[in-house]
Amino acid sequence: MIKKRMYSAHHDFRTGFLYKLLVIVGAILLVIYLIEQASHLLSMDVTVQGSILAFAILCIGGGVLAFFISSQFSKLAKIADDVECGKETK
Repeated sequence: MIKKRMYSAHHDFRTGFLYKLLVIVGAILLVIYLIEQASHLLSMDVTVQGSILAFAILCIGGGVLAFFISSQFSKLAKIADDVECGKETK
């Protein structure tokens, strides 16, 4: 039998941590790519540079998506607090 789990409206499934992590990793990869493009310090192949840029774009995009989901969870928590307190919004 499958156990049914109940989650609180204040539970954000760690999306706040996830978006920060993804944006930081994407920014680090982007900085590595830009340094390599400017100075050829690491002497990477063109395909490796393209892969680093692709992963940087994916991480930053995933971070933006996780940020959006995190903000929606925070709005949901605020609405749940308003409903529990009995406040009406017009």
